[in-house]
Amino acid sequence: MAMTSKELVFAVFIITMYLVLNCALNLLNRWALGLYGLRFPLVMTASHMIFGACALSPLMILNESYSSRHAHVIQNDWKGLSIIAVMNGFQIACNNASLTVMELSMNQVIRAAIPVLVALIAICVESKVPSKAEVACLAVISIGVMLAVWEESKNAVLGIVLTVVSSVMQSIQMSVTGRLMSGKSGKLNSFQMTFYTGPIAFATLLPFAFITEFNIFVESVTNKPIASLGFLLGSCCVAVVYNVVLFQSVGTLSSVGTAILGNVKIVLLLFLSSLILGELTGWSANQFLGCVLTFASAGAYSYIKATAPKPAPAPAPEPAPAPSQQPRLEGPGHGYIKQEGV
Repeated sequence: MAMTSKELVFAVFIITMYLVLNCALNLLNRWALGLYGLRFPLVMTASHMIFGACALSPLMILNESYSSRHAHVIQNDWKGLSIIAVMNGFQIACNNASLTVMELSMNQVIRAAIPVLVALIAICVESKVPSKAEVACLAVISIGVMLAVWEESKNAVLGIVLTVVSSVMQSIQMSVTGRLMSGKSGKLNSFQMTFYTGPIAFATLLPFAFITEFNIFVESVTNKPIASLGFLLGSCCVAVVYNVVLFQSVGTLSSVGTAILGNVKIVLLLFLSSLILGELTGWSANQFLGCVLTFASAGAYSYIKATAPKPAPAPAPEPAPAPSQQPRLEGPGHGYIKQEGV
């Protein structure tokens, strides 16, 4: 079905907001966590999660259309919401933690391999085997990422591992989110997803943040109070809007559209990280070659998925004939012969 002008304008708005907020949040996190030295990514991620839920609580409590459905939503979709919350919390935490030890540019190149992970998950979970053209693109994506990461792996093994773990979790989370936003209790919008998943993600991350980063956070607040608290509050404000836009993009765009948008975002971040943070200056020719191979293959893969013919729907079973339409069998001396078993 063709989009109306209003739907098109809304989709363009969501895409623009996604790109602006994602780039702003990534650049801010890389600068603060990696370059400025605020080494508390788990505390930051946990703060983002609970801040988002608190910021949306007046809307969710005072608005009758939301407040009347709380019990129904939690009763029917609590499992899916819990999975999404845990996956979302940990994948963001792992991604933020990787920025303390590696460049944002390299982080984004690794995340460009998400189509490979999604395809592997589809093979294992849904028994969906990609076509030969898709396999070729996925293979080139893998080669490109390996070329780009090979030299970086000598210096940032932990960062690479954290980014890969984050990418796997995000692949699973996005698959579940798309289904849940039309869940048992009816379609859930981006405000509801952010409100319901925030406290669960916060509770999941808090023990790890307390154990690993409590002393670091206290020392940072003591020595750099304005920078530490200002960064937390500022990033929380950006993150709550970004999380709403992120969930809304899943509901607005198709899976292919989301993949294409992800590739555009990565290229934009590479440009901005080079321009603003001065990255890419130390990259070798092999790393640039791997980067080009990765993005070109990811673009080709998205195009193949978008232009692939849709499978024909299964034919509907023919309805059983009504009793009055049962065949009449004529025979000598018989007007109608009753069929056995009818």
